[in-house]
Amino acid sequence: MKNVLANSASLIAVALSLSATALELTPQQLATAKLSTTEVVERQIGDAVTVNGTLRADQQRLFRVAPVVDGVVTELKAVEYGTVAKGQSLATLRSNTLGQARADYLEALARFDVVESEFQRVQKLRKDGVVADSRLLEAESNYKTARIMLDQRRRALSLAGLSETQIKTPIDNPDDIAYYALVSPADGVVLDMSAEIGQMLEAGETAFRLADLTVLWADVHIPVANVNQVVLGSDVAIRAAGYPGRVFTGQLQAVSGEVDSQSQTVTGRVVIDNRNLLLRPGTYVQVELKGPVQSVSMVPESAVFRRGNDNYLFKVTGANTFEPVKVVVGQPANGWVRVESGVAAGTEIVSAGVAELKSHWQYQGSE
Repeated sequence: MKNVLANSASLIAVALSLSATALELTPQQLATAKLSTTEVVERQIGDAVTVNGTLRADQQRLFRVAPVVDGVVTELKAVEYGTVAKGQSLATLRSNTLGQARADYLEALARFDVVESEFQRVQKLRKDGVVADSRLLEAESNYKTARIMLDQRRRALSLAGLSETQIKTPIDNPDDIAYYALVSPADGVVLDMSAEIGQMLEAGETAFRLADLTVLWADVHIPVANVNQVVLGSDVAIRAAGYPGRVFTGQLQAVSGEVDSQSQTVTGRVVIDNRNLLLRPGTYVQVELKGPVQSVSMVPESAVFRRGNDNYLFKVTGANTFEPVKVVVGQPANGWVRVESGVAAGTEIVSAGVAELKSHWQYQGSE
């Protein structure tokens, strides 16, 4: 009977201890507890949504190279999957149309040179009073006509795809008058080519398809329920199976205004920095989209302990006194826990030695 009463007394003492609002340690207990304290901190965080995506080339960095005038391919200077530089010659073509346009231009240029010299000569003679005004007007009219013709012939070559430098470059060999080069419009990679030596390419017919792969797009499919959790312009983390442990960076640039009725997802476009050219179009990736940033209270995961179905923190109330405070917390992440309610930012709490402090709290009444 005495043992039963003693056990009951012990249980009552424990219950009274657990219901106490504060825990007080003796100097000896405090010395052996090896406690560390910190404050509840306020941090700016955002929820994240992880979705799958597929990489593709940036549409603004895709190029189709085609002749502006018809021509026969006489030489190829690029190959599929090879890298090319802006302005590099990809192929040489021979075009009768261009040859005729160049011949007309050279003829107009020669006539202009003659007429210009004559106009300058007559101007000088008229200044000296040697020739009449009618002679000067005739020379000026011839000069203007020749200049208009030359401009028309130069414009015809420009429309044929020649740059101003190519137009003005002298042609040493008359046999080269009909030849011209297809050049790369940008630095990039040759995705595919359809030109062959001896092939007749019509004006506008694609010969090469190039891409600048230093920037890629990822098409991601965001569930409708999570659309409000993502923010345009926010930073994005991209992971690819070929590079385990490596995180690539990008930004969420756009989100479609239309929902796919079958998958109930919204398509988003992520722009990825790929200057190292490690990623390739067509690759499946995992994309972590960040949501709106908000201010929340955070504590180290080590500071939180459970009793039954509840979570607690030890609030520091004095030099050797501590108060167990019931809190509502979120899921741990990277060693930290979000506190939904129970304590305010700036509150001093115990962050290490919590297990021993909990032991004292549980058994204080029986000691």
